[in-house]
Amino acid sequence: MIFEEFNPMEDRMLRIIDNDGNVIRPDLFPDISDDTVAEAWKAMFFERVADEMAVSFQRQGRMFTYPPNKGQEAIHIAAGEVIRENDWLVPAFREVGVMLAKGVSMKEIFLYYNGNEQGSNFKNAPRVLPINVPIGTQLPHAVGIGYSIKYRKEPDVVFTYIGDGGTSEGDFSEALNFAGVWQVPVVFTIQNNQYAISVPVSTQTRSLNLAVKSIAFGIPGIKVDGNDFFAMYLAYQQASEHARTGKGPVLIEAVTYRCGAHTTSDDPT
Repeated sequence: MIFEEFNPMEDRMLRIIDNDGNVIRPDLFPDISDDTVAEAWKAMFFERVADEMAVSFQRQGRMFTYPPNKGQEAIHIAAGEVIRENDWLVPAFREVGVMLAKGVSMKEIFLYYNGNEQGSNFKNAPRVLPINVPIGTQLPHAVGIGYSIKYRKEPDVVFTYIGDGGTSEGDFSEALNFAGVWQVPVVFTIQNNQYAISVPVSTQTRSLNLAVKSIAFGIPGIKVDGNDFFAMYLAYQQASEHARTGKGPVLIEAVTYRCGAHTTSDDPT
């Protein structure tokens, strides 16, 4: 299991390709077809273009405040390739690619950021909770759903997300604590895009990394290169299998970089 090799206490990061796209860990390269890789690339490209369109619409006054996803596409699309139809998605507000993979339409996302209640309707997206803006409050909901899945003995997994800044919220610690105690099938992802709104990780926590926070709650944790699609795919593959087979929750720290502002209402300088 990759959780043993990439112990967060040793601050090791799972990477399969380097920054130039060279495979540096062929032994860990996931079993993935060329067609799936091509589909994933198209999905990442689609998310990037849609994201840039949304920012443009906001700058033109055609849409309200929007949180850019640019730079974090590999995390979303890797999850989208692993998540199943009956799995749950409990998003924060920067998970456009995963939402699209679950069946949410771009129209619904644009409606949401125009303040239209139909933007949370998700007609063709089963088991997707609405976008959650208050930081961290979605995580206890994810654990509650996970508890229900375990109680009903269903073979489903909950995928939920938070940013690096959100790990300082009490809801983060409370959710991980109960997830560990109850051994619920939840895959937590910290999208560590380095700066939260404007505060760098170095002043957010004194921890060695963010994945290491899993140890206090007795659950597996792993630090992954969030810009490496193959590493994220492998991490989600093994994390979801771990959760789906009754072994409890997993915490993934996806180290990435947000190329835009926190939201279009914030100063990114």
